Amino acid sequence: MKRIDRLPKPTSVAAAMQPLFEAISNAIHSVQNKFGESVTTEGRVFVTVNTNRKKEGVWATVEDNGLGLDDRNWDAFTTTDTDNKLGIGGKGVGRLLWLDCFQKIDVRTVFQDDDRLTSRSFRFRLANDDQIEGYVEASATADAGTSFHVRFEGLRDNGYQTRFPGRDSFVFQHLTSHFLPTFIGGRCPAVTVYVGDETRHYPGDIDKIVHRKEAGIELVTEEYGKLLLTLMECDKVASADLKGSHFVHFIAHDRTVHSQSIDGKLGLKYFGPGEDRVFHAILTGDFLDQNVNQERTAFMFEDLILDRIINDVCTVEIERFLEEPLAKLSGEQRGIIQEITQSYPSVAFGSTDELQAKLPSGELNDDAIYGHLSRERFRRDQRQAEKIRSVLTRLKDGAVTVDSFATAVSEAGRAIEDAEQRSLAEYIIRRKVVLDFIEILMEKVRDDTRDSSYQREDVLHSFICPLRVNTLEDGTKKVAPASSHDLWIVDERLTFAQYFSSDVEFSVLSAATDSDERPDVLIFDYVHGLRQVEEPSKVLLIEFKRPGRTSYADDENPQLQVERYVRRLQSGTMTDVKGRPIKLDHLTVFHCFVVADIVGKLDDWTYTWQRTADGRGRVYQPRDGFHGSIELVGWDTLLGDARGRNQAFFDRAGISGKSYFSAD
Repeated sequence: MKRIDRLPKPTSVAAAMQPLFEAISNAIHSVQNKFGESVTTEGRVFVTVNTNRKKEGVWATVEDNGLGLDDRNWDAFTTTDTDNKLGIGGKGVGRLLWLDCFQKIDVRTVFQDDDRLTSRSFRFRLANDDQIEGYVEASATADAGTSFHVRFEGLRDNGYQTRFPGRDSFVFQHLTSHFLPTFIGGRCPAVTVYVGDETRHYPGDIDKIVHRKEAGIELVTEEYGKLLLTLMECDKVASADLKGSHFVHFIAHDRTVHSQSIDGKLGLKYFGPGEDRVFHAILTGDFLDQNVNQERTAFMFEDLILDRIINDVCTVEIERFLEEPLAKLSGEQRGIIQEITQSYPSVAFGSTDELQAKLPSGELNDDAIYGHLSRERFRRDQRQAEKIRSVLTRLKDGAVTVDSFATAVSEAGRAIEDAEQRSLAEYIIRRKVVLDFIEILMEKVRDDTRDSSYQREDVLHSFICPLRVNTLEDGTKKVAPASSHDLWIVDERLTFAQYFSSDVEFSVLSAATDSDERPDVLIFDYVHGLRQVEEPSKVLLIEFKRPGRTSYADDENPQLQVERYVRRLQSGTMTDVKGRPIKLDHLTVFHCFVVADIVGKLDDWTYTWQRTADGRGRVYQPRDGFHGSIELVGWDTLLGDARGRNQAFFDRAGISGKSYFSAD
């Protein structure tokens, strides 16, 4: 009883069927032992299963024409941990699984007793003593032949009742999968299985789902000895009730101990003419037979070993067998690589063929592909760095010649250039994406003149208004500059400028963070100050008006707004976002930008301003008060100028002028 209590309880359908599988395995072994090489023509095994959704009245029978429970097998049956079947992996625990699973077990057997046939019948029950109940032994008629019959009834409520399949199709699927190596082997008896109203005959019915097979492939390894591999292209029904499509089945003593999905490795879902095929491989060998647990439900080595066997031993044969579908898959992978390297040139460290050689053959996940390429780029950059260090060491050598100096400089230059050009190209592509996004964003904001959700996006905040509000431990709030922005869109002088102030009242900004609104809406209609050094001789001010806006209040004249803010900055009474006083002298130059659609009242206010050289923008230069200028830039002009300034970089990097977000 205690021994049975300690047996692992099922956590899956396959595990719940293991006791029945043990009975079927015993039957197959029995007829193999009796008939030897003629087992395929003379051996018979019959299996009947009756199940239902409610798991009520479940029963099963297994019958064979094998040796039966003769005296030797009887002693093994009634002895725990017998070594009777040790040579084929049996350790006498299969019958314990029967007791753990089923409430009622009845056995009838006929065996050869010297020169006569004898029958035994009994009930096998779960008890501390007298597990054999109602034992009857009698003579059998000569025409009966040796046989074994066991009937199981009722599932125990210890995991088996919950996990045992309630559908007929599931019984067939799991039985077919579990005994696949036996059914396709050369020593399989005729196995007839009845489930509900359906009957299947094995191994014949296996041919209906196996379309192509290569058996007996010898894999000789130093670590795992000789392994035998069988490769099969099957109908997808072979994987219908498994968690995955393609599997390597690890077999010990004709039992499927572990089925390892290799979907991720292959990258295939289904393949074949009708896209309805799956791949199954069967692996056997002494190493597996000698390292399986007592119940033959798991191996006694780490799961990592299974992965190593697949990767190091089986992969070459698997890829050869699946050459055609994997070639098609390879084309898809090449397309993904080309898309990634177009957007991220920093990982384009070689030709597409060279990059693909660094990837798992079936990997189609773009995130995983980028990860593989990034790691390879890191390794290459490390090698490049070592090359540069080697060059520098040679340059420090006092015996360096003019020729060696020139060679060393050239080598270092090439090493740096390879990495830097890829990184620069990626930076250029990022600018292209930002410009494309701004174009789409402008359309969305103009289409919705209300408080549109588009200008509330974090990405908009990151390149238009580089600030955020942080709540401190004491509950107060503090404005801090964001880590990056894309204000180069307005003027290249803003590329490395740091945000330091805003004319929005801090109380307003703080209140916005406490409300349901996000402070990103405050980017519009306020002046924002940036500078490039701590004590600037010039300050860059920028104000954004919402795209598509046509009406303004009288106090929103951009010239007056900017001038008011300049005076506040000059007064020395303001503090920056870090809480420090802003100190500007009379020599400070203010480069001010107003970005808006030049329509309506804004057009009227700036009508007398000087026109820019292209006639599209307007410039105001004050005579007194502060040094500098105020430039009014239209949103469309802003975008067009930014594209124009960067087009040479786009051309050099081979980037199309077409928007990445284009629907075409």
